[in-house]
Amino acid sequence: MNIVQQTHYDSLSGHLNDVHQIARISAFIFAFLCIFWSVMIDDLVQEWLSYIPVETGPTNENLSIYGPFDWIEIRLGIVIMASLTTMLPIFSTQLYRYSKPALYPRERNWLISILVLSTTIVPLSIIAVWIIGTPIFFEFAIDNGTNDALLVRYDAASVTSIALGLSWILVIWSITTICLCMTRIFGFVVEGSSRFRYRLLAISSGILILTLPIEFDGLRLLISALVVISADLISRTSPVAMPIWNEPRDNDTIT
Repeated sequence: MNIVQQTHYDSLSGHLNDVHQIARISAFIFAFLCIFWSVMIDDLVQEWLSYIPVETGPTNENLSIYGPFDWIEIRLGIVIMASLTTMLPIFSTQLYRYSKPALYPRERNWLISILVLSTTIVPLSIIAVWIIGTPIFFEFAIDNGTNDALLVRYDAASVTSIALGLSWILVIWSITTICLCMTRIFGFVVEGSSRFRYRLLAISSGILILTLPIEFDGLRLLISALVVISADLISRTSPVAMPIWNEPRDNDTIT
């Protein structure tokens, strides 16, 4: 019995060491990406503001920053969002290498599909939001809601925060989907429901409610509900590994 327990402990310790290594490498990569994007972000935002169909004037006299601290917050948010988006493919590669030896071919194929969806399509969707979606949105708003008799001035921070909020929604959805799927693949399941499921959903919805820009006021609850519901529905399609221990019935009381 002691030999079995020691073997299980050694196996668990090895897995935790692997997870710790992945987390450490990801932290270093994230820090490097934050430094990288912080150097480039001002020029990129300036180019993007000149790209969208907003009449800023020859010297940008119609484009102002009404709250300097708001602009600092938006700049920091863009750096974090860009770093997370860039890191998603790297993190997914590490996660796949860690998970591959313990998965059956069917589980491996399914994991590849989810990682491709979350770490390839999502970054491409974020790029599409900034390059295609947001300009179309502003063009529609200008054509249908602008009074020609009024001089229109734009807040650069608010204009940027709209695209930032849409990108942040996609990032949180991607991370939530991956986390929920991995809990099922690794066997953290009790009576068909993954362990910590409600906690993950609550954390994701709370992050969206608290961190979405003020331009999304009135839609925070709806957006967070749609994100967690869609992530949960996708995660339920993942294969489930059999648990190796007996769990109590109330899985959300497990610490």
